[in-house]
Amino acid sequence: MTQAEVLFELNDVEELEEMPSLEHGAIGIRLGRYLDAYVDEKGLGLVCNSQTTYKFIGQKPNRLPDLSFVSRERLPQRIDQNADFAPDLTVEVLSKGDDVSEVDRKILQYQRSGVHLVWIIHPVIRAVDVYRLKNGLKLQRLLVEDELDGEEVIPGFKLKVSRLFEFPNTVQLDEL
Repeated sequence: MTQAEVLFELNDVEELEEMPSLEHGAIGIRLGRYLDAYVDEKGLGLVCNSQTTYKFIGQKPNRLPDLSFVSRERLPQRIDQNADFAPDLTVEVLSKGDDVSEVDRKILQYQRSGVHLVWIIHPVIRAVDVYRLKNGLKLQRLLVEDELDGEEVIPGFKLKVSRLFEFPNTVQLDEL
């Protein structure tokens, strides 16, 4: 069964309107690799991929962020079940067909549900928007020369934004 078929079978779960591109998947796995290695080394919690369902407040109570992190302190003793809570960090990698208003609704829903840190990755402009629960919908845009920071959610984690977009044999936006 494909990812799209699984998503359409789940009740109240967001639908995929367009299948993610190679770039979308590569950015997600790249960030996931760095996050997971750091979190594992420090024993901070659990990094999960886009197959993980969380419970959020709102009209679409179940969502599957592209990546997420749950701190060790918040992990249930048994993890062989769906999470009935929101993660500490959510990451969304935007695709060409993403509706900006839907992305804004996700960010607001994540924050209302208690997600402390939200990273929205923009492949086209090679940037990451950072939203912090304590700041509401005020964003900080990080460009390729900037650095992602796990802040108090994943203390000590840092990654140059440019690392998310370094792929072999590809033409970069500034080269067009």
